Amino acid sequence: MAKIGTGEIRRFAKEFLWTMDPDRAALAIGKKDGTALLQDKAVLRQIEAQRRTMDGQLRREDVVRRLAVLAFGKTNDCVRLVLEEKPELEELDLSLLSEVKRNEKGTVEIKLVDRLAVLEQLASLAGKEEDGSLAFLKALGTVEESI
Repeated sequence: MAKIGTGEIRRFAKEFLWTMDPDRAALAIGKKDGTALLQDKAVLRQIEAQRRTMDGQLRREDVVRRLAVLAFGKTNDCVRLVLEEKPELEELDLSLLSEVKRNEKGTVEIKLVDRLAVLEQLASLAGKEEDGSLAFLKALGTVEESI
């Protein structure tokens, strides 16, 4: 494996901690084999350093933001995955994808994240503490005033 620079190591670690996907993190720095990068001691040290820095940094609004992406995200890339003959997997956002099945006849079935369950989680978080999330959800018309 070719040596990577300090900036690339930092960026790889940040992307890895955000996605928990080594190959996606590798693509972010123009590399292909994220698993191999996770064997590099300098990369592991950087990941641990960023974890320590981030410890306790996950906030309620971060969770709400990620849930909102799942609740309101576009499914276009998930559909492209099954319709295109050779989709570029690295370019697709499949975060809404839950399951893919292909039967012996070639029929493809995709299951997406349960948006209703995600919306319920958003409403639950918004109802526990007024932090702007409830107003956000009410404005979108996804929750009723009684929450």
